[in-house]
Amino acid sequence: MEKGINHFEQKAPIRSIKLFSLLFIGTLLFFLLSCDSKYSFSDISRFNMVENAMEDGEEIKLLYTSRAPDDNKDLDYFIHFIVVSQKTGDTVNILSTFNNYITNDDINKIYNFIDKDNYVSKLMMQDFESKEGLQTLGNLDDLESVDYSKIRKVARDSDFDYIANNNHPSIIGSIAVTSKIK
Repeated sequence: MEKGINHFEQKAPIRSIKLFSLLFIGTLLFFLLSCDSKYSFSDISRFNMVENAMEDGEEIKLLYTSRAPDDNKDLDYFIHFIVVSQKTGDTVNILSTFNNYITNDDINKIYNFIDKDNYVSKLMMQDFESKEGLQTLGNLDDLESVDYSKIRKVARDSDFDYIANNNHPSIIGSIAVTSKIK
């Protein structure tokens, strides 16, 4: 061993780089896996469906949204919203195929419930990426043929099952921020 050279000190930078690389890769894998596993789907049968749970246009306050793992362009599932009616004070689940991209900045807004039979809701729930979706834009009367009974899945964020698993009345529709014209 040469005098003045510490072999341990020479290996320390290499160990630090290896440790940093392992920590970085581990953290990256954790985030990637947790993003993919965050969402799963429930069957619509677990919801207490009530056709008249809300009135079209009723003002609501948003408590929760499952959000969506993607854009839902194929209309494969519903997105779950939990709202409180500003008219009755009732808590209601709303199931919608439309991804509103709600953020924390939107939490204090007053929304309106848009019934599934309202043209606005039907337009929001269309897949305009497909040829059939684009054709419905030209003829609103064709929107009557939208069949929500084929959609059996509801997106769920398992981190919030303690909120999402409830027996509140549930209804299919959309939510939107609207304003009255004076």
